This record gives sequence, structure tokens and C-alpha cells, in this order.
Amino acid sequence: MIEREHKFEGAQGLPIFYREWLPAAGDRRGIVFILHGLSEHSGRYRHLAQALTASGFACLGIDHRGHGNSGGARGYLPEPQLAVEDLSLLHRLAREQFADMPAFAFGHSMGSLIGLGFALRFPRLLTGLITCGTPLHSEFARPAWLVALCLKAAPYLPKLRLSPPSASSVLTSDALKLREWLADPLVDRGMWRVGTSAALIGLTREIRRNAADLEVPLLIMHGTADRLAPATGSEFLAAAVASADVSLKRYHNLRHELVNEVGRDQIIGDIRAWLVQRA
Repeated sequence: MIEREHKFEGAQGLPIFYREWLPAAGDRRGIVFILHGLSEHSGRYRHLAQALTASGFACLGIDHRGHGNSGGARGYLPEPQLAVEDLSLLHRLAREQFADMPAFAFGHSMGSLIGLGFALRFPRLLTGLITCGTPLHSEFARPAWLVALCLKAAPYLPKLRLSPPSASSVLTSDALKLREWLADPLVDRGMWRVGTSAALIGLTREIRRNAADLEVPLLIMHGTADRLAPATGSEFLAAAVASADVSLKRYHNLRHELVNEVGRDQIIGDIRAWLVQRA
């Protein structure tokens, strides 16, 4: 696998970082945009990219604004449509390099919301979308007073750190992966910012309202032991979309970060097989 690092000018001129992972040899089947979750960065998906490049996919892992090596206040996403716009600019760059190869996206948690928002705004640009741990119903798993407080405070104190993150153990049952997460200097382990929480609540509501407009082929993945993002959100998505090609896969007793969970080889194998069939 060949790995390169790049930056481009994102929406409103913010510098956006991305990693490019390319097959070392052989024909290329397509492009996969890898969209990470809240408080993390694209480098945590290198092992996924390694598996996909071995099957002929070029992978582009973006660090969303406010995350990883991209610009912006740490953990701050003031408006989700800015992240969608960043992805559209990266898609344009990829098209210059990879011409007409089919383009897919894999999104984890917040990244899945950005991927769904992109598919709603640009319905013909993706050949397929994979969502993992989609937090469409996370709003309902939080105290109603905290949700209301975030929404009311966001216009006035958007960068205030108020929303308490869950314990790291909700991410995965793999102790090694948890130690890596705790030692990673690019992971933001502080409290979630009010503006970010409000922006993501707004995006989940928009996706729920407009899910019937989604026609892109979808692989929807969720762990049944996910306490951060209830699996009912993925079940809702699978039932609501208009796409004729929808697969919902539930993984028994696994937690939020499926590609970092025990048994991840099977999960990554499911991702790779779905992509190969549609490329």
C-alpha cells in the first residue's frame, strides 16, 4: 500500500488534511472516501484502507474540520454542511486523479452522517455508501434537558465544552484498541463542544426528515451492544430510504467502533465484499 498526505482549501478557506492510500500494484476498482467519527481522525482507519487497497480500491481518508491535522478549533464543527462541502471538494480533486472510477464512501458515526448528508445533497456522485454506527437516534439516548440546553446555548457559546463524552469503553471491547485511542495525540478526549453537538443533532433531524429521498445503494452496519448510538437509528434508516439496494447488518454483542472491535476481520471482509460486488 502506498500512503501519501495532502492538504487542500476547504469550505470558507479552511485547510483540510487528507490521507491517500493507493494499491501498490494491479488494476484499481474504485475510490473509497473514509469518513471518521467525532473527536478522532482518518489515521485510525489505516488498517481498513490496507484491506481495501489489497482489493484494488484507492482510499481517501479526510480529517474533518476541527479534527486531526485539519484546521479549526479542536472538536468544533459549527455547521455540518461545511463538512459536506469539504467532502464535495475532495470528491472533485479525486475525480481529477481517478477519472471515471466508481466512488464509494465509508462513514463511521459522525462520518456516516456527513456521508448521508453528502448523498442527499449530491445524489448522483456516489455509487454506494456504507454507514457504521450511525447516530440517527443518539439524541433520544441523551437526557432531554441536555439536548435542549445544547440547542439553546449553541448560538451564543458554540465553542463551550459542555456535553460529556461517554466512557471510552463504549467504543470497543478490544483492550489494545482502547489503549491506542487513549495514547493517540490526535484524538480529542475533551468534552464535546455545544456547537458541534447542536450541529449534529440538526443533521440527524434533517436526515430523518429526508431519508425517503436517499436512492444510493446502502450497506448499514451496527453493533447490537452499541450504547453510544442506538441501533434503532440504523433500523430506521434501512426502512425509510428509497434505495432498492439496502443491506442492514447487525453484529451481535459488538460495540460502537465495529472496524476496531474484536472480530473486525469479518466486518472488514463484509465491507470489502460489498464494495467488490458493486464496483
